Amino acid sequence: MTELKYETATVRSIIQEYRDGQLVVPEFQREYIWPGNRAAKLLDSLYRTFPISSLLVWETEDPIEHRRKNEEPKPRGRLGWLIDGQQRVITLSRLMAGDEIAVAFNLKEDTFSRANAATEKDPHSVLVARVWDDDWHRDYRRGLPDDAVGKKIEQRLEAVRAVLDYRVPVVRMIGYDLPGAVEAFKRINSLGVRLQDADLQSAEIALRHSGFIREVISPKLRALKRDGFDRLTASHLFRACAFIAHPDGRRSTPLHDLETNEVKAAWKCTNAATTRALDIIRADLGIADMSVLWSGSLLVPVIALCSREPRPPSQEIAGWLAAAALKHRYSRASGTALDQDLRACRTSDPIRELIRILRSGRRWIWASPSEFSSSSADKSSLLAVFIACMHRGIKDLYTKESLAGHHGLDRHHVFPRAHFHPRDRADTIANIAFVDKESNKILADERPEVYLSSLPPGVLRSQAIPEDKRLWALERAEDFWRARRGLVANALNDFLKSALADRRKIG
Repeated sequence: MTELKYETATVRSIIQEYRDGQLVVPEFQREYIWPGNRAAKLLDSLYRTFPISSLLVWETEDPIEHRRKNEEPKPRGRLGWLIDGQQRVITLSRLMAGDEIAVAFNLKEDTFSRANAATEKDPHSVLVARVWDDDWHRDYRRGLPDDAVGKKIEQRLEAVRAVLDYRVPVVRMIGYDLPGAVEAFKRINSLGVRLQDADLQSAEIALRHSGFIREVISPKLRALKRDGFDRLTASHLFRACAFIAHPDGRRSTPLHDLETNEVKAAWKCTNAATTRALDIIRADLGIADMSVLWSGSLLVPVIALCSREPRPPSQEIAGWLAAAALKHRYSRASGTALDQDLRACRTSDPIRELIRILRSGRRWIWASPSEFSSSSADKSSLLAVFIACMHRGIKDLYTKESLAGHHGLDRHHVFPRAHFHPRDRADTIANIAFVDKESNKILADERPEVYLSSLPPGVLRSQAIPEDKRLWALERAEDFWRARRGLVANALNDFLKSALADRRKIG
């Protein structure tokens, strides 16, 4: 019979159980991964008696493989195996030892920080491990002055020592077998959601501007989701709104530090600019949702540009976004790229500056066939392929109807994966076309020489598909992909020439 037992345990007793080998990390747990600065934050929470998450401990007498390196568990009846909470327990144990993790407490500032050369020289800083040592604490107290300053220091020292008496919630799993313990571990780690930047920002904004998140941001996010733009998150809207609040860049104050009237004014402009930005995405790029537009970060500069004037240069903005996809803007280090692009949006000629950043020493931002040689998992290149085909009047390979502004596009392998060994050989960008979901089901395993032969040349050209029927045979797949890479590059370059016609002389 299984049972969950709820109790509390002091930090001191938890550390002791872990050191005695009575509280053990099972083999199936992940490695200890906490960085040193997390230790200081944990201590601060305990010091200020904020609640922390409970420990989940599985109790069993069965012999189980453990992760501990230095010593074997010391069984005395049931052992407690840490299913959830090992990072906190190991951190606290190492803090008490003061060797692998050292945290300093500043007696004057009433703060914790990771110990370093600066804290070592600071007369107001003491190691937590020392404060927790009874002998050191007794000797240190004797040297304190008998005045108000001395009493305040003594109170703070006692509060640091009281951390050891903090009672942590503990849930004990009784009567579970090993598969049950592993399943509990898997579920906790798969269902747990870490707080993202947007969550933290929302909390700060809600604290300062009551009702703004609930009455303004949340409804907007729901509306964006209904329209298919679910990857445009609160964090993206916050970045755009902060830009609009101070477009000259002389202040970079976060929204939660602005006055409520400033936030409301900036949001009114942000909301209107977001509408204009999405209109450009739909009208100039034929994108109805985020089935091909992989990142909301790409839309933040577009919103910023649309906030500058009521009639933004939509064609040029679309051209920049196509080039940004081609050059893998925001594929990695998106925060840095976004900071750089928002600075560009503050210049007198933002399109010029944005293009200059993309060029990065090149004469111009032309597409080459080799840029479409990557895997089909390359979301930047997929967007570039879609824009290239959109410029050719993209049509469905089954219904022959236009896909511009179509919701819920599917990626279709021109040469089906089922005909290749290994199957992932077919997972190349040059093998991906775009079709309606129902069309994809019908065409799923059709050989290209069968279904392509039923299509008029205009439909083939709309998806940059080579018209040479000899290339449609399975044994000519590599030749087909080589030819299609060239057609896609040419189509995208035609779009860039058209959209950025007045920008090609940028030096």
